[in-house]
Amino acid sequence: MTTPSRPALRSLDWTAVRSRMAEAIEQTEAHLKAAQQDADEQSERRAPRPAVDVSTGRSEEATVGAVIFMLADRRFALEIRYVCEIVSKARISPLPGMPAHACGVYDLRGQLLPVFDLLGPLDLPRRAGVGDDWAIVCGQEQPEFLILSEAAPEILMLPLEEIGAAEPAPGNAWQWATMKNGLVIVDGRLLLDDRRFYLDDEQTAVSDETESTEFQDAPIGE
Repeated sequence: MTTPSRPALRSLDWTAVRSRMAEAIEQTEAHLKAAQQDADEQSERRAPRPAVDVSTGRSEEATVGAVIFMLADRRFALEIRYVCEIVSKARISPLPGMPAHACGVYDLRGQLLPVFDLLGPLDLPRRAGVGDDWAIVCGQEQPEFLILSEAAPEILMLPLEEIGAAEPAPGNAWQWATMKNGLVIVDGRLLLDDRRFYLDDEQTAVSDETESTEFQDAPIGE
């Protein structure tokens, strides 16, 4: 009696995994660029002022593009003009002496940017078993820093009428208001002005000298 042979175990094709992740990131960036172009075209056709002023919630535009991200099972919205791109949190290098809400630095095409977790500043609980696999690159004229998201961010067009009717959110200055559907609107201008999200040059210089090898060798998603 012959023993049936078992099929040989197949090793994980990391090349294919990286390729699929790269395709997903490219598709997300393409949607982000398309939404930004639409917002720019609408702004040019109307008054030269921004699409929405989060301090008043008023604008001539009917909708405004926003990037939606997740933290502690809550949805947050950041106006698209304050977003440079969306990336997968593939490689983050920790640095010594960083504040509690700082996770490390991310190598964005040779530029080292700090990465922050907003759970601490927002006083939100950390849920067990939930990963931070995505990050939003924040900035206007240039990338400034990254904030983590517990799920893949999405781009939505928010009606300004609903934004204007949002309830003011107490507490953090840049947590501006909460819409009826529970979506929390973040004031991107105040977020970018918050000095807690900027590191000294000396802190990032440590990573520039010591972490370059880790950026090249660390597997995606680790």
